Amino acid sequence: MRAFIGINSLFAVIGAALLAGCASTESVEMAQATANRAVASADMAHSAAQVADQKADQAGQLAQRANQAAQQAQTNATAAQTAAQIATHNADEAEAKFGQAQQTAQKAQDQLTAHLARPRGERD
Repeated sequence: MRAFIGINSLFAVIGAALLAGCASTESVEMAQATANRAVASADMAHSAAQVADQKADQAGQLAQRANQAAQQAQTNATAAQTAAQIATHNADEAEAKFGQAQQTAQKAQDQLTAHLARPRGERD
């Protein structure tokens, strides 16, 4: 793009020189100034496009990092959910065993009470 504008400026200067016989010096200088402004504007536009491209690359990198973080968070959440399910299962098993232990203890208590309720001679 810069080369294209540079070539156009060169043509403008050559054209201005060829027309110098027909145009005033002031007209040629105005044409050169206009060409110079066009080149400067093109340079600024090119620089702005480069900055925009860099910003877009940075935004893409940030988006990729955010996506990776979201995927890791989902993996962590799945692992936490699995751990919670295992803990719930273990708690259910422990509660069932505790209930069995209470029943066994109650039976033992009932047997002891029944044994102690018999007269001494009748006890085994």
